[in-house]
Amino acid sequence: MLRKIEHLLPVALSVIDSVFDKEIKNGGIPSGYQSAASGFGVTLLQMGLLPTLAIYQDEESGAEIDRKKLLRALVMIIIDADKSNRWTQLKESNSLLKDIINKKSNHDFLNDLKESLLQASVAFKLAIRTYKLKQS
Repeated sequence: MLRKIEHLLPVALSVIDSVFDKEIKNGGIPSGYQSAASGFGVTLLQMGLLPTLAIYQDEESGAEIDRKKLLRALVMIIIDADKSNRWTQLKESNSLLKDIINKKSNHDFLNDLKESLLQASVAFKLAIRTYKLKQS
């Protein structure tokens, strides 16, 4: 897993540059994104994939940061790092949770997606430390 994280770091840096462009130009990325990335991994391990996606796609969560934006960044990391084009179908996803449920994704796909998102969250958490973070 460590080699995979090492491979994902440059991808995470590139994704952060594109997804958080406005925040970077306006004084820094809210520090809540670093915490949310850590929380994402813990939630994923404790609750599983579908409950975690439900939590992070909730637009009315009252969270200080846009969790959907974090989820979009994590998905972009796994898509951009994917050489087999396995995850490209996620690019068009408007609601990852609904798409996965509607497609009745198989167990292996869900496990692979869970593992990939976990690795992406670790890479994101490490990469975001190289940016100026501002207190929310």
